[in-house]
Amino acid sequence: MTRKEFVKLCGILGVSMPFQTIITSCSSSDNSPNSNNGSPESVIIIGAGPAGMAAGHLLAQQGINFQILEASNTYGGRIKHNTSFSDFPISMGGEWIHVANSILPEIVNDSSVNITTQTQGYDNSDLVQYWDGSMLSNTTVEASGIGGDLKFIGSSWLGFFEAYLLPSVQNNIIYNKPVTAIDYTSDQAVVTTSGGQTYTADRIIITVPVKILQNGNITFTPALPSGKQQAINEVVVWSGFKAFFKFSSKFYGAYLALSDSETAEGQRIYYDAAYAQNTSDNILGLFSVGLQAEQYQNLTDDAQRDYILNELDTIFGNNLASNSYIDHVVQNWSAEPYAQAAYVRDQEDWQLVRTLGESVNDKLYFAGDAYTTGDDWSSVHTAARSARRAVNAIIGE
Repeated sequence: MTRKEFVKLCGILGVSMPFQTIITSCSSSDNSPNSNNGSPESVIIIGAGPAGMAAGHLLAQQGINFQILEASNTYGGRIKHNTSFSDFPISMGGEWIHVANSILPEIVNDSSVNITTQTQGYDNSDLVQYWDGSMLSNTTVEASGIGGDLKFIGSSWLGFFEAYLLPSVQNNIIYNKPVTAIDYTSDQAVVTTSGGQTYTADRIIITVPVKILQNGNITFTPALPSGKQQAINEVVVWSGFKAFFKFSSKFYGAYLALSDSETAEGQRIYYDAAYAQNTSDNILGLFSVGLQAEQYQNLTDDAQRDYILNELDTIFGNNLASNSYIDHVVQNWSAEPYAQAAYVRDQEDWQLVRTLGESVNDKLYFAGDAYTTGDDWSSVHTAARSARRAVNAIIGE
């Protein structure tokens, strides 16, 4: 859900902030794969998450040479999914589509491609529950004002990227290459990895999570401009934890909000992760970020499982959760070495976010869920749109 939809759901604040970015197409006017119109000869993209893949896909459409240096041994970043827990993909990171379904062809950027990815919104009559700490109450999606989020059916954000963007970039990804330094002093920037290898290019697109920059995992020569570095240092990046519990019976609705589902320190909510899927599995998801995630992150293994089951037993009563528990899987994003957190908090100063997204010396460009123009951030579609903005700037549109 979007930031303001959490607020709506809990009835704390009934105002949403509209956002929509107008993006210029990156398609070459003559549709020639080698028509780069005087663009730089080479680009290095750091990170093969959604922003990195989107940037590479757009560069490939322009016929511009690029490489993607990925720190881990796989692509996807914070949109990875689990395909072994159930008979449909479980989104361990970014899950919902927070804007219109037209975002999918917008990301693909090729009208000749037939996109068959299926999505579904929530029905107005779907059950929404609220736990105030002592009593469970029921309402509906319509009454809660939850809005128009979409769920992937039999797929995920990663599945979409694998189907429509990965083919154009997969041969350009170099894995297990954590970047430790970027020198952009000369005409060509030099990127150094943890193994001591160096790569050079005319332009660099940096898509690593903000927490990586906050923690100083990449050094810059010369140092980043003071305003840019200040924005990196000051933004609050929420920790993130997700869990999925499989039960033998379904005792919950589409959403379960709690008294702390939306606060300045973080968010959390339970939800039907199998909603709209062609499955007989009953899977309840837990999404939590910021302070609300820490209560789960501070526990491990059996203690973590028992804590969540006890919480659900308290809410629903009669040991419904414990008695029907089958299995579970968790994702602690704060423990991922190349993520180290979830995303920039929803209440962040938009001007700081805008500064995060600004390029440096026409050499370094930033793309990702936090590197935006400040109108919206911390979602997959903002990552893809920021990649388009970076590529537009590189090719001079």
